[in-house]
Amino acid sequence: RHSIHPLISGHLHNSLESEARTTMVLLPRNGSSNLIASASNTIVPCPAFRRSYTPNPSLKGIFAGSGSASMSTRYMAQAVVDLTQRRPQDVSLLYIGTASYDITKFREKQTNLFSEMGVTVESLNVANQFVPIEEMEEAVDKADIILVSGGNTLYAVDRWEYLGLGEMLKEAAGRGTVMAGGAAGGNC
Repeated sequence: RHSIHPLISGHLHNSLESEARTTMVLLPRNGSSNLIASASNTIVPCPAFRRSYTPNPSLKGIFAGSGSASMSTRYMAQAVVDLTQRRPQDVSLLYIGTASYDITKFREKQTNLFSEMGVTVESLNVANQFVPIEEMEEAVDKADIILVSGGNTLYAVDRWEYLGLGEMLKEAAGRGTVMAGGAAGGNC
């Protein structure tokens, strides 16, 4: 099931018998090999109970280390819009600034270039106010792009879960809505 590099296959067979009791540590994937190394540097195939992860092909997103710095560059804004495979004038962006407490200056810094490109920009302000679930669903459902601010990750995730927004974001990502953000916004 798993491909083992030919140079180590002989060593692997001999080692499996003598090192079966060794603690396993995951190694990064190397080419097509799916290998694990033991504490004694013995390489063995991944156990059968481990399945490789195949991401949903509908998932599309761009995430950066700083939301306000990265999403305010023309290159990044264009890359986000390009993922929609639509003209900017036909794209709707939903900005969720929960992690930055819906502060206007952060929203403006991260969305100005999108507006200049012709993208329709809406905001969903849930950090400090209650928003009916139907209103959140409508905003998330009509968005081609969901851009999430950086800031306080724990506050944002806790607030989204409390309001039911977290599940809506997962569903949006699963159906192909482009997800974007930086720092805490990478959690969308």
